[in-house]
Amino acid sequence: MVRVKKHHYWHTLAEYLLQNGLTPSECGKVIKTAFPNTSVNGRHVGAYKRRLVEEGSIEKTMPKIISVNEAHSICKGLITKDDNFVYLCSVGADKRTLKCFEYKMTMEQEDDDGDIEEWIRNMAI
Repeated sequence: MVRVKKHHYWHTLAEYLLQNGLTPSECGKVIKTAFPNTSVNGRHVGAYKRRLVEEGSIEKTMPKIISVNEAHSICKGLITKDDNFVYLCSVGADKRTLKCFEYKMTMEQEDDDGDIEEWIRNMAI
């Protein structure tokens, strides 16, 4: 059975940090800095690291290239607009905006032909 590989908003940042030799727990702390309301911790990053090792994207042991302090300072610049939008939707900040957009799109697609036909059928009975 083939499993679908998920891509979460924090995966890009975690992959970069893991490639630069940070441990999963250190990555979790840096991710918390970038995404303060996230529930991601070192265990999540560790599971993602195992997936990357299995895929061959990174080695199991990587030499430490950057320090944790350097990672904290550059992490905001590594976040894409799409990842930030998904994060904001997951914590609820943009969820209302997204729901309003969805409502407007579905309202525009609905037409009154079905309602009119049903009203005419009910009058004929």
